[in-house]
Amino acid sequence: MNFSEVFKLSNQLCKFSPDGKYLASCVQYRLVVREVGSLQILQLYSCLDQIQHVEWSADSLFILCAMYKRGLVQVWSLEQPEWHCRIDEGSAGLVASCWSPDGRHILNTTEFHLRITVWSLCTKSVSYIKYPKACQQGIAFSRDGRYLALAERRDCKDYVSIFVCSDWQLLRHFDTDTQDLAGIEWAPNGCVLAAWDTCLEYKVLLYSLDGRLLATYCAYEWSLGIKSVAWSPSSQFLAVGSYDGKVRILNHVTWKMLTEFGHPAAISDPRVVVYKEAEKSPRGALGRPACPPPRAAESKYEIATVPVSLQTLKPAADRANPKIGVGALAFSPDSYFLATRNDNVPNAVWVWDMQKLRLFVVLEQLGPVRSFQWDPRQPRLAICSGGSKVYLWSPAGCVSVQVPGEGDFQVLSLCWPVTGDSLALLSKDHFCLCFLETEDGADGTLGQLGDHT
Repeated sequence: MNFSEVFKLSNQLCKFSPDGKYLASCVQYRLVVREVGSLQILQLYSCLDQIQHVEWSADSLFILCAMYKRGLVQVWSLEQPEWHCRIDEGSAGLVASCWSPDGRHILNTTEFHLRITVWSLCTKSVSYIKYPKACQQGIAFSRDGRYLALAERRDCKDYVSIFVCSDWQLLRHFDTDTQDLAGIEWAPNGCVLAAWDTCLEYKVLLYSLDGRLLATYCAYEWSLGIKSVAWSPSSQFLAVGSYDGKVRILNHVTWKMLTEFGHPAAISDPRVVVYKEAEKSPRGALGRPACPPPRAAESKYEIATVPVSLQTLKPAADRANPKIGVGALAFSPDSYFLATRNDNVPNAVWVWDMQKLRLFVVLEQLGPVRSFQWDPRQPRLAICSGGSKVYLWSPAGCVSVQVPGEGDFQVLSLCWPVTGDSLALLSKDHFCLCFLETEDGADGTLGQLGDHT
């Protein structure tokens, strides 16, 4: 495992291109595009104001930079650096901007969610979509790029409209039996659309492409409901994370609950491997502690013997958005594993075996888990907890790796390219790349280090 030098960054805006060859990063109003393997700068673009959002087109040929404060979007071409496009929403304002799957249209959401403007880069034509809903996840494109599902709010009722992306014609329009629709998400196979209600009302609705209601699921009533939702890549499972600290797995045949995964503070099942991060105490001569202490204490994983008690957090009952419930869910690319984080057990990542439908591994960090993400190519999970280390888990074992460099590089977020051979580590004002070995080498390394700890 090798690390690059550290580069400057603003607002944690750092994105790999969809083909995995390039890396775009923002430093205030400048957009820097690097080649991933060598980190050589390929292009340097200057925007009209500080960049607040950056996004690659699906074919990795164009980059969108949004400046919400000024209602501006600028688009840059990687192949033709002299070409650029500027979209000004004017007095309508701008709160969100994204690419369509074809990489030739841009969808801008105006202030107060009055409308979505669809701009064509090819014909310079403009289309308008009215009544978009301001919610957690109101726009969803199908994986094949053919359809757009849009959450709408009109006359105090929730609706979903399905558009054909080739010409933006309305295909289906239907109301949803929700109090306050919170989000929508296509299954990866594009056959089913999941919609879920506000956290005050536990309800998941599943619709076919033609707008038929296939199933409704409600786990309980009169309590905080859904906090997170994720489809498995195979489209066989829909995982629903709830405020009661459980994940419910719905199956794709009957849409009934297959099983539920709880997140207890005590692990007693002897089949579960519990890895606890522990600080290594550096030793000087004659076995005495080293002085002065190092910049950041090194750590390693130790396998704990069950039963094990995990650190819990007592949420403040009188504040909004309490730190309870399953706030993060992610399936491995092969759908074999599901990683979860229960927000009132903040230091732990739970890995579930989706073939045997049971808890497989728990990793307890020294600090609260900030982010985790699966390698797109294999079941390998990267984790960060706001410290100067990155953690990797695979079925062969797990490692804790110190990020080298001057000063304390606090890893707040991370992301993989589609190739899975490197990892971008993001701090508040900087980023670096971690280059990993090939699949066989990486698994071997994890296996050896996992056995030692």
